[in-house]
Amino acid sequence: MSEFIWSMSISFQLLFIIVSGVLYLYLKFKSFKFYSFYNIFLLGYVLSRLDANYYAAEDFVATFLGGKNAEIFVAILCLYIQIGFCNFYTVFALYFLDLHKHTKKFFAAVINILKSLAIGFFIFGVFSYLIKDYSFYVSLFTFIYIPVMLAVFMPSVFLAMKYSAEHKYFFLTGASIFVVFSLIAFAGSRISSLNMKNPIMFFYIGTILETIFFSLGLAFKVKVFNEERDKVRAEITRHKHQQQISRFQGLLQGEERERKRMAEELHDGIAGDLTAIKFQLSTFNKEEASPKNRNIIEEVSKIIDNSYEQIREISHNLSPSSIINYGLIYTLESFCQKIEKNFRIRFKFNFSGEKPDLSKAVQIHIYRIIKELVNNMLKHAHATEGSLDIFYEKPKMRIILEDNGKGFSQDPTSKGIGLSNIDSRIRFLNARLVKENTKAGTRFIIEINTNLVPDHNSFF
Repeated sequence: MSEFIWSMSISFQLLFIIVSGVLYLYLKFKSFKFYSFYNIFLLGYVLSRLDANYYAAEDFVATFLGGKNAEIFVAILCLYIQIGFCNFYTVFALYFLDLHKHTKKFFAAVINILKSLAIGFFIFGVFSYLIKDYSFYVSLFTFIYIPVMLAVFMPSVFLAMKYSAEHKYFFLTGASIFVVFSLIAFAGSRISSLNMKNPIMFFYIGTILETIFFSLGLAFKVKVFNEERDKVRAEITRHKHQQQISRFQGLLQGEERERKRMAEELHDGIAGDLTAIKFQLSTFNKEEASPKNRNIIEEVSKIIDNSYEQIREISHNLSPSSIINYGLIYTLESFCQKIEKNFRIRFKFNFSGEKPDLSKAVQIHIYRIIKELVNNMLKHAHATEGSLDIFYEKPKMRIILEDNGKGFSQDPTSKGIGLSNIDSRIRFLNARLVKENTKAGTRFIIEINTNLVPDHNSFF
């Protein structure tokens, strides 16, 4: 039975040397490097507990140091290996429980204590070997090392319960079992009155149970790690998206300002000049003019009137002042009426739901998207009928634009400025645009969640 448990303990150490090494290389957790060292030292110690291996080590050392020196050297070495795996396990535990993040001063203090113990007991080991007194080394281990390690263990448990994530419960359970069973094994091997036949069995069982609970804790640790990594990735994605939104916002705001400036220049400049020209023409006395000159004056007046109306229309399209004055729905209804009048096609408009409480900037974006889609429909689809349906129930807005035309290409590799602007505005609004080919023609569906529209400044 003892050999079976010994073999099981060896198997667990070999397995976790591989597992901890792979996890260190894959996850880049420093803690798993120390867990690898812990398992390597522990494996060496467990191997030495088999009499055949222990005596083989003595025989090997005896070839260099002699028989008596080999006995004390190997005994001290085995005890120092225990100090090694206990130290590495403690460092691993502090990292694994994230105490290096939350209790930096305590973590640094424990690291210094462990370094001091490692150096001190190396010196004590050399001294014990020189005086040929192994019992002196055991006494130092019993009355210095063990109490110091227990003094480190207790506050570590308290701090882990305060700061560590869910994986702490499994890990601390396994670590506590390991400490308790190790102390039982040590006491049984040193206190003869306990009459324990094979105390090292407790140590083997403790290491096996520790690795089992560690596996459960590791599963939770990886879960926490993945959640933190996903959180970081989501934050990076959100930051990149915010940068894109800011860039789109700047471009679109610049475009709207330029449109507004050009509209004002057309209205105040050219339109004003045409009005002045017409006024000058009106000063001519048509009654005294010859019939030929009278016709010319009337013709020029008509041209001026037409030019003025065209400039007024262009100015309005560049800067839809009706949105500012009357809102999106009124502007779109007027736009559809103009489509029917100017292009002589049936174009229905329907709105249902709540009155949109959207900012002027968002309303202008929506207007530009719809206007560009309608322009493409008129230029390329050759439709004779169309409709625009809008439904708004906060925070959802659904826009459906339909026609009976032949459609037009939305090939991403050959997008013009208009379609690129549509894409930019759709992305800025965090909206969704879907094109569907129907038996009657083409349908565009725009879905907007106004809660997802980014914060922005007005264009005006």
